[in-house]
Amino acid sequence: MTPKTDDPPYLKFASEVLISERWTPTPLLPATVIGSRLGCDLWLKREDCTPIGSFKLRGGLVAMARMAASLPPKGVYVASAGNYGLAIAVAGQRRGVPVTVMVPEGATPSKLERIRLSGGQVVVHGSDFDIAKDFARNEAAKDGAAFWEDGVIEETAHGAATIGAEIVDHSEPWDWVVVPLGNGSLIKGIASVIKARSPDTTVIAAVPSGTPAMALALRGESWDESAPVETLADGLAVRVPIMPIVAELKELVDDVWLVDESSLLPAVKSLLELEQLVAEPSAAISIAGLADHRAEAAGRRVAAVVTGAHLSADLVAQVATMDGLV
Repeated sequence: MTPKTDDPPYLKFASEVLISERWTPTPLLPATVIGSRLGCDLWLKREDCTPIGSFKLRGGLVAMARMAASLPPKGVYVASAGNYGLAIAVAGQRRGVPVTVMVPEGATPSKLERIRLSGGQVVVHGSDFDIAKDFARNEAAKDGAAFWEDGVIEETAHGAATIGAEIVDHSEPWDWVVVPLGNGSLIKGIASVIKARSPDTTVIAAVPSGTPAMALALRGESWDESAPVETLADGLAVRVPIMPIVAELKELVDDVWLVDESSLLPAVKSLLELEQLVAEPSAAISIAGLADHRAEAAGRRVAAVVTGAHLSADLVAQVATMDGLV
Protein backbone atom coordinates (compact mmCIF):
# COMPACT_ATOMS: atom_id res chain seq x y z
CA MET A 1 0.00 0.00 0.00
CA THR A 2 1.05 3.60 -0.54
CA PRO A 3 0.90 5.71 2.63
CA LYS A 4 -1.71 8.50 2.57
CA THR A 5 -1.10 12.00 3.85
CA ASP A 6 -3.92 11.71 6.41
CA ASP A 7 -2.86 8.29 7.76
CA PRO A 8 -2.05 8.18 11.49
CA PRO A 9 1.71 8.09 12.23
CA TYR A 10 1.69 4.42 13.23
CA LEU A 11 0.17 3.38 9.90
CA LYS A 12 2.59 5.57 7.95
CA PHE A 13 5.53 3.96 9.76
CA ALA A 14 4.23 0.41 9.26
CA SER A 15 3.52 1.09 5.59
CA GLU A 16 7.00 2.48 5.04
CA VAL A 17 8.55 -0.59 6.67
CA LEU A 18 6.53 -3.00 4.52
CA ILE A 19 6.31 -1.16 1.21
CA SER A 20 9.69 -2.50 0.08
CA GLU A 21 8.69 -6.11 0.78
CA ARG A 22 8.09 -7.83 -2.55
CA TRP A 23 5.19 -9.86 -1.16
CA THR A 24 3.08 -6.82 -0.27
CA PRO A 25 0.31 -6.21 -0.94
CA THR A 26 -0.81 -9.80 -0.50
CA PRO A 27 -3.43 -11.04 -2.99
CA LEU A 28 -7.11 -10.31 -2.53
CA LEU A 29 -8.82 -12.83 -4.79
CA PRO A 30 -12.40 -13.88 -5.51
CA ALA A 31 -13.52 -17.21 -4.03
CA THR A 32 -15.83 -17.91 -6.93
CA VAL A 33 -17.05 -21.39 -6.07
CA ILE A 34 -17.47 -20.99 -2.31
CA GLY A 35 -19.00 -17.57 -2.81
CA SER A 36 -21.57 -18.90 -5.28
CA ARG A 37 -22.51 -21.71 -2.89
CA LEU A 38 -22.95 -19.26 -0.03
CA GLY A 39 -24.78 -16.74 -2.21
CA CYS A 40 -22.35 -13.87 -1.62
CA ASP A 41 -19.58 -12.04 -3.46
CA LEU A 42 -16.73 -13.55 -1.48
CA TRP A 43 -13.08 -12.48 -1.65
CA LEU A 44 -10.13 -13.94 0.26
CA LYS A 45 -7.34 -11.78 1.66
CA ARG A 46 -4.43 -14.18 1.24
CA GLU A 47 -2.12 -13.66 4.21
CA ASP A 48 -0.98 -17.23 3.64
CA CYS A 49 1.08 -15.73 0.79
CA THR A 50 3.73 -14.10 3.02
CA PRO A 51 7.22 -15.68 3.16
CA ILE A 52 6.30 -17.41 6.43
CA GLY A 53 2.76 -18.36 5.38
CA SER A 54 1.15 -16.09 7.99
CA PHE A 55 0.08 -12.47 8.53
CA LYS A 56 2.24 -12.29 11.65
CA LEU A 57 5.34 -11.31 9.66
CA ARG A 58 3.94 -7.82 9.17
CA GLY A 59 3.88 -7.03 12.87
CA GLY A 60 7.21 -8.76 13.47
CA LEU A 61 9.01 -6.63 10.90
CA VAL A 62 7.38 -3.43 12.14
CA ALA A 63 8.24 -4.20 15.78
CA MET A 64 11.88 -4.96 14.98
CA ALA A 65 12.19 -1.85 12.81
CA ARG A 66 10.91 0.25 15.70
CA MET A 67 12.70 -1.34 18.67
CA ALA A 68 15.69 -3.48 17.61
CA ALA A 69 18.26 -0.81 18.44
CA SER A 70 17.10 -0.52 22.06
CA LEU A 71 16.87 -4.23 22.91
CA PRO A 72 19.09 -5.88 25.58
CA PRO A 73 21.82 -8.35 24.57
CA LYS A 74 19.59 -11.33 25.45
CA GLY A 75 17.15 -10.14 22.83
CA VAL A 76 13.46 -10.97 22.80
CA TYR A 77 11.42 -13.72 24.47
CA VAL A 78 7.93 -14.46 23.15
CA ALA A 79 5.21 -17.03 23.63
CA SER A 80 3.51 -18.43 20.56
CA ALA A 81 1.54 -21.30 19.08
CA GLY A 82 3.97 -20.97 16.19
CA ASN A 83 3.21 -18.18 13.71
CA TYR A 84 3.99 -15.22 15.96
CA GLY A 85 7.19 -16.83 17.16
CA LEU A 86 8.24 -17.52 13.59
CA ALA A 87 7.54 -13.92 12.60
CA ILE A 88 9.64 -12.52 15.44
CA ALA A 89 12.44 -15.02 14.72
CA VAL A 90 12.57 -14.03 11.04
CA ALA A 91 12.48 -10.32 11.86
CA GLY A 92 15.11 -10.75 14.56
CA GLN A 93 17.40 -12.70 12.24
CA ARG A 94 17.35 -9.81 9.76
CA ARG A 95 18.58 -7.40 12.45
CA GLY A 96 20.85 -9.68 14.47
CA VAL A 97 18.51 -9.88 17.48
CA PRO A 98 18.39 -13.18 19.47
CA VAL A 99 14.86 -14.56 19.76
CA THR A 100 13.61 -17.26 22.14
CA VAL A 101 10.15 -18.71 21.54
CA MET A 102 8.20 -20.53 24.26
CA VAL A 103 5.57 -22.82 22.73
CA PRO A 104 2.97 -25.10 24.32
CA GLU A 105 3.05 -28.86 23.99
CA GLY A 106 1.46 -30.03 20.74
CA ALA A 107 2.52 -27.04 18.65
CA THR A 108 2.64 -27.77 14.91
CA PRO A 109 6.05 -29.39 14.18
CA SER A 110 6.51 -27.60 10.85
CA LYS A 111 6.17 -24.25 12.59
CA LEU A 112 8.80 -25.19 15.18
CA GLU A 113 11.21 -26.33 12.50
CA ARG A 114 10.81 -23.04 10.65
CA ILE A 115 11.46 -21.09 13.86
CA ARG A 116 14.72 -22.97 14.42
CA LEU A 117 15.78 -22.55 10.79
CA SER A 118 15.13 -18.82 11.15
CA GLY A 119 17.55 -18.56 14.05
CA GLY A 120 15.06 -18.74 16.90
CA GLN A 121 15.53 -20.90 19.99
CA VAL A 122 12.45 -23.01 20.79
CA VAL A 123 11.46 -23.96 24.34
CA VAL A 124 8.43 -26.22 24.81
CA HIS A 125 6.59 -25.56 28.06
CA GLY A 126 3.03 -26.12 29.30
CA SER A 127 -0.17 -27.60 28.04
CA ASP A 128 -1.57 -24.44 26.49
CA PHE A 129 -0.60 -21.03 25.16
CA ASP A 130 -1.34 -19.06 28.32
CA ILE A 131 0.88 -21.32 30.42
CA ALA A 132 3.68 -20.87 27.88
CA LYS A 133 3.10 -17.10 27.97
CA ASP A 134 3.44 -16.88 31.75
CA PHE A 135 6.62 -18.93 31.54
CA ALA A 136 8.08 -16.70 28.81
CA ARG A 137 7.32 -13.55 30.81
CA ASN A 138 9.00 -14.96 33.95
CA GLU A 139 12.04 -16.28 32.07
CA ALA A 140 12.54 -12.95 30.29
CA ALA A 141 12.53 -11.11 33.62
CA LYS A 142 14.99 -13.60 35.09
CA ASP A 143 17.36 -13.55 32.09
CA GLY A 144 17.25 -9.82 31.37
CA ALA A 145 15.52 -10.16 28.01
CA ALA A 146 12.64 -8.16 26.57
CA PHE A 147 9.26 -9.89 26.68
CA TRP A 148 7.05 -9.12 23.68
CA GLU A 149 3.49 -10.21 24.33
CA ASP A 150 1.55 -10.66 21.13
CA GLY A 151 -1.21 -8.07 21.08
CA VAL A 152 0.28 -5.97 23.85
CA ILE A 153 3.20 -4.94 21.64
CA GLU A 154 1.39 -2.25 19.66
CA GLU A 155 3.49 -2.82 16.55
CA THR A 156 1.82 -6.20 16.00
CA ALA A 157 -1.48 -4.38 15.49
CA HIS A 158 0.24 -1.70 13.43
CA GLY A 159 1.48 -4.35 11.02
CA ALA A 160 -2.02 -5.81 10.82
CA ALA A 161 -3.41 -2.33 10.08
CA THR A 162 -1.70 -2.46 6.69
CA ILE A 163 -3.94 -5.45 5.85
CA GLY A 164 -6.97 -3.30 6.56
CA ALA A 165 -5.60 -0.56 4.32
CA GLU A 166 -4.99 -3.04 1.49
CA ILE A 167 -8.54 -4.37 1.80
CA VAL A 168 -10.16 -0.93 1.80
CA ASP A 169 -7.95 0.39 -1.01
CA HIS A 170 -8.66 -2.59 -3.25
CA SER A 171 -11.85 -1.43 -4.96
CA GLU A 172 -15.49 -0.65 -4.15
CA PRO A 173 -16.68 -0.74 -0.50
CA TRP A 174 -17.17 -3.97 1.41
CA ASP A 175 -20.33 -4.97 3.26
CA TRP A 176 -18.56 -7.35 5.64
CA VAL A 177 -14.96 -8.07 6.59
CA VAL A 178 -14.58 -11.33 8.56
CA VAL A 179 -11.44 -11.78 10.66
CA PRO A 180 -10.29 -14.66 12.90
CA LEU A 181 -9.94 -13.53 16.52
CA GLY A 182 -7.16 -14.75 18.78
CA ASN A 183 -5.61 -12.29 21.22
CA GLY A 184 -6.97 -9.40 19.15
CA SER A 185 -3.99 -7.69 17.49
CA LEU A 186 -5.03 -8.74 13.98
CA ILE A 187 -8.61 -7.56 14.11
CA LYS A 188 -7.64 -4.46 16.11
CA GLY A 189 -5.27 -3.35 13.37
CA ILE A 190 -7.59 -4.22 10.49
CA ALA A 191 -10.71 -2.73 12.09
CA SER A 192 -9.00 0.51 13.07
CA VAL A 193 -8.33 1.29 9.42
CA ILE A 194 -11.66 0.01 8.09
CA LYS A 195 -13.66 2.05 10.59
CA ALA A 196 -11.67 5.16 9.70
CA ARG A 197 -11.92 4.78 5.93
CA SER A 198 -15.11 2.76 5.43
CA PRO A 199 -17.29 3.21 8.52
CA ASP A 200 -20.32 1.51 6.97
CA THR A 201 -18.41 -1.77 6.58
CA THR A 202 -19.31 -4.37 9.23
CA VAL A 203 -16.30 -5.97 10.94
CA ILE A 204 -16.97 -9.48 12.25
CA ALA A 205 -14.75 -11.54 14.56
CA ALA A 206 -14.72 -15.35 14.28
CA VAL A 207 -13.84 -17.35 17.41
CA PRO A 208 -13.68 -21.18 17.73
CA SER A 209 -16.12 -22.75 20.20
CA GLY A 210 -13.32 -24.78 21.78
CA THR A 211 -11.69 -21.60 23.10
CA PRO A 212 -14.56 -19.14 23.60
CA ALA A 213 -13.05 -16.70 26.13
CA MET A 214 -12.47 -13.82 23.70
CA ALA A 215 -15.98 -14.10 22.25
CA LEU A 216 -17.53 -14.13 25.71
CA ALA A 217 -15.40 -11.20 26.84
CA LEU A 218 -16.40 -9.16 23.80
CA ARG A 219 -20.05 -9.92 24.47
CA GLY A 220 -19.71 -8.85 28.10
CA GLU A 221 -20.34 -12.38 29.36
CA SER A 222 -18.37 -14.36 31.94
CA TRP A 223 -15.83 -17.06 31.09
CA ASP A 224 -13.86 -19.68 32.98
CA GLU A 225 -10.10 -19.11 32.75
CA SER A 226 -9.50 -22.56 34.22
CA ALA A 227 -11.43 -24.32 31.45
CA PRO A 228 -9.19 -26.38 29.15
CA VAL A 229 -8.62 -25.13 25.61
CA GLU A 230 -9.87 -27.72 23.13
CA THR A 231 -9.50 -26.36 19.62
CA LEU A 232 -7.86 -27.28 16.34
CA ALA A 233 -7.34 -23.56 15.74
CA ASP A 234 -4.14 -23.30 17.77
CA GLY A 235 -3.46 -19.76 16.59
CA LEU A 236 -6.72 -18.62 18.21
CA ALA A 237 -6.36 -20.57 21.46
CA VAL A 238 -6.81 -17.86 24.10
CA ARG A 239 -7.82 -18.92 27.61
CA VAL A 240 -7.04 -15.60 29.34
CA PRO A 241 -8.16 -12.52 27.38
CA ILE A 242 -6.06 -9.35 27.46
CA MET A 243 -8.72 -7.03 28.84
CA PRO A 244 -7.34 -3.69 27.59
CA ILE A 245 -7.47 -5.12 24.07
CA VAL A 246 -11.00 -6.41 24.64
CA ALA A 247 -12.01 -2.89 25.65
CA GLU A 248 -10.53 -1.46 22.45
CA LEU A 249 -12.19 -4.12 20.31
CA LYS A 250 -15.62 -3.33 21.71
CA GLU A 251 -15.33 0.03 19.92
CA LEU A 252 -14.14 -1.50 16.64
CA VAL A 253 -15.86 -4.87 16.15
CA ASP A 254 -19.50 -4.98 15.12
CA ASP A 255 -20.24 -8.67 15.71
CA VAL A 256 -18.58 -11.81 17.03
CA TRP A 257 -19.34 -15.32 15.82
CA LEU A 258 -18.68 -18.39 17.97
CA VAL A 259 -17.91 -21.02 15.34
CA ASP A 260 -18.39 -24.71 16.10
CA GLU A 261 -15.20 -26.78 16.18
CA SER A 262 -16.79 -29.47 14.02
CA SER A 263 -16.92 -27.12 11.04
CA LEU A 264 -13.25 -26.10 11.00
CA LEU A 265 -11.72 -29.05 9.16
CA PRO A 266 -14.59 -29.26 6.67
CA ALA A 267 -13.94 -25.57 5.94
CA VAL A 268 -10.26 -26.41 5.39
CA LYS A 269 -11.41 -29.11 2.96
CA SER A 270 -13.69 -26.71 1.07
CA LEU A 271 -10.89 -24.17 0.64
CA LEU A 272 -8.53 -26.88 -0.59
CA GLU A 273 -10.99 -28.59 -2.89
CA LEU A 274 -12.89 -25.60 -4.27
CA GLU A 275 -10.37 -22.74 -4.18
CA GLN A 276 -7.05 -24.66 -4.33
CA LEU A 277 -5.92 -23.00 -1.11
CA VAL A 278 -4.16 -24.66 1.83
CA ALA A 279 -5.35 -23.04 5.08
CA GLU A 280 -4.85 -24.01 8.70
CA PRO A 281 -7.98 -24.26 10.89
CA SER A 282 -7.32 -20.82 12.39
CA ALA A 283 -7.48 -19.38 8.88
CA ALA A 284 -10.46 -21.39 7.64
CA ILE A 285 -12.67 -20.26 10.52
CA SER A 286 -13.90 -17.26 8.51
CA ILE A 287 -15.37 -19.63 5.91
CA ALA A 288 -16.87 -21.83 8.61
CA GLY A 289 -18.50 -18.78 10.18
CA LEU A 290 -19.89 -17.60 6.84
CA ALA A 291 -21.41 -21.04 6.25
CA ASP A 292 -23.19 -20.72 9.61
CA HIS A 293 -24.49 -17.27 8.60
CA ARG A 294 -25.16 -17.83 4.92
CA ALA A 295 -28.69 -16.41 5.11
CA GLU A 296 -27.41 -13.07 6.42
CA ALA A 297 -24.41 -13.14 4.05
CA ALA A 298 -26.53 -13.65 0.94
CA GLY A 299 -26.05 -10.87 -1.58
CA ARG A 300 -23.29 -9.14 0.38
CA ARG A 301 -19.77 -8.27 -0.72
CA VAL A 302 -17.51 -10.00 1.80
CA ALA A 303 -13.75 -10.04 2.43
CA ALA A 304 -12.52 -12.95 4.57
CA VAL A 305 -8.97 -12.87 5.94
CA VAL A 306 -7.03 -16.13 5.42
CA THR A 307 -4.43 -15.84 8.15
CA GLY A 308 -2.07 -18.77 7.64
CA ALA A 309 -1.20 -21.96 5.79
CA HIS A 310 0.51 -24.18 8.38
CA LEU A 311 -1.37 -27.46 8.27
CA SER A 312 0.13 -30.44 10.09
CA ALA A 313 0.49 -33.81 8.35
CA ASP A 314 -2.00 -35.33 10.79
CA LEU A 315 -4.65 -32.76 9.88
CA VAL A 316 -3.93 -33.20 6.18
CA ALA A 317 -4.69 -36.91 6.56
CA GLN A 318 -7.97 -36.13 8.36
CA VAL A 319 -9.02 -33.58 5.77
CA ALA A 320 -8.37 -36.00 2.91
CA THR A 321 -11.07 -38.40 4.09
CA MET A 322 -13.87 -35.95 4.95
CA ASP A 323 -16.49 -33.97 3.08
CA GLY A 324 -16.20 -30.24 2.58
CA LEU A 325 -18.37 -27.74 4.42
CA VAL A 326 -20.07 -26.13 1.42
